[in-house]
Amino acid sequence: MKGRRFFVLFMYSLGYMGISIFTQTAVKWYQYYYTPPAFNTQGLKILVPIGLIGFSMIVARIFDGVSDPIVAYYSDKLRSRWGRRIPFVLFGSPVLFLSFIMIWFPPVEHESILNFVYLTFVLSLFFVAFTAVVAPYLALIPEITKSAEERITLTMMQGITQILGVMVAEAGSGILIRIFNFKVMGIILGSFAFVTLMLTPLFVKEEPVKEEDMSTVSMFASIKMTLSNKDFIYYLTAITALWFGLNTLTIAMPYITEVLLKIPAENSGFMIAGAFVVAVFFSFFVPKLSLAYGKKKVFMVFSAFFALILGLTGLFGTVFSKTLSIVIILLAGIPLSVFFVIPNAMIADIAELDGIKVGQRREGMFFGAQGFVVKVVMGISSLVTPLLFKAFGYSAESPLGLMLCGPLAGVLILLSLVVFRNYSISEKELEEIRRIK
Repeated sequence: MKGRRFFVLFMYSLGYMGISIFTQTAVKWYQYYYTPPAFNTQGLKILVPIGLIGFSMIVARIFDGVSDPIVAYYSDKLRSRWGRRIPFVLFGSPVLFLSFIMIWFPPVEHESILNFVYLTFVLSLFFVAFTAVVAPYLALIPEITKSAEERITLTMMQGITQILGVMVAEAGSGILIRIFNFKVMGIILGSFAFVTLMLTPLFVKEEPVKEEDMSTVSMFASIKMTLSNKDFIYYLTAITALWFGLNTLTIAMPYITEVLLKIPAENSGFMIAGAFVVAVFFSFFVPKLSLAYGKKKVFMVFSAFFALILGLTGLFGTVFSKTLSIVIILLAGIPLSVFFVIPNAMIADIAELDGIKVGQRREGMFFGAQGFVVKVVMGISSLVTPLLFKAFGYSAESPLGLMLCGPLAGVLILLSLVVFRNYSISEKELEEIRRIK
């Protein structure tokens, strides 16, 4: 890969750092900030009733999910001097930044329905803006990579910057909260994330798409064509289960840390950041593994590994000591490195192969359809988790709700792999089709 091309791809990959900072910080802390446990080191008060907090996220995720196919459709069809995808990143990022800041400034400083309405609105705005930026951003992957090796290298860089973004969100948010407060943390991390996102429109220039390759079908026809792709459905089943598990763990970790492990909730960020240090190190081996054994096999093996780790979190603070629990969280970095590299490469393969067979390039719709389903599932996870807390408890005296989160998510991932076994796209097949074309 030539120096100039590597530089452009690297600048593009840095955008994922901002994306992961935005989403990881918001998902990690919004529930804790608005519905903290009775004892907390920040002196926070409950701002939204615990029984309503999950509904804020699921409403936001519904709006977010509905916006996915709309954004995807228009990014596939857009004609502008900047290209099809870049305008969305350029004009959507400021809205994403401002809505992220608003999360940490509730209108009332005590428990109130007004805070619930405000949080629901702000989260909805945040995730719609997030979709307007991220779906077109990801749809650039099959357009700016020309081979299997280049694609997996780009998604490896992208995975590393995403992991670094998560580490900044996890450890950095904890440090900033401890030194300042949630409001200052939101302003500092939001500003940094915004700057990294703007590197994509600054350095990436889209190549013009041939008129005959542009999508000409209606939005609903494009959605139907996308969902009729069997390999996409097999892939989607596995990736949604994975994100259900990851989202559940993200929400539960501050509570698990404070209630089960009996250490301040901010330390959960350092634990997860440690896991991502492991993930960054292991990420360099993922391209070699995927080229040697295929993306499908690598993805399945490490999904099963992650399901096992999720199951073990139910034993934190009882069977497993504090030290052993931290070691288990660190080991989660190994499968996480795979999940931050391979899925984007897989869906790029699916979109490229579909475009070759159908004769219309609809990369945006594949990423948009994935975003719709994943976000709805994550919204369900954000609803299920507090309901588990409410039904079975999330206190030191009654911790069963916390103990059930991980094992239930792990079982769901294992079940999804039964469906994913039918995925049929291989790297060899795609390379042969490219040569023929």
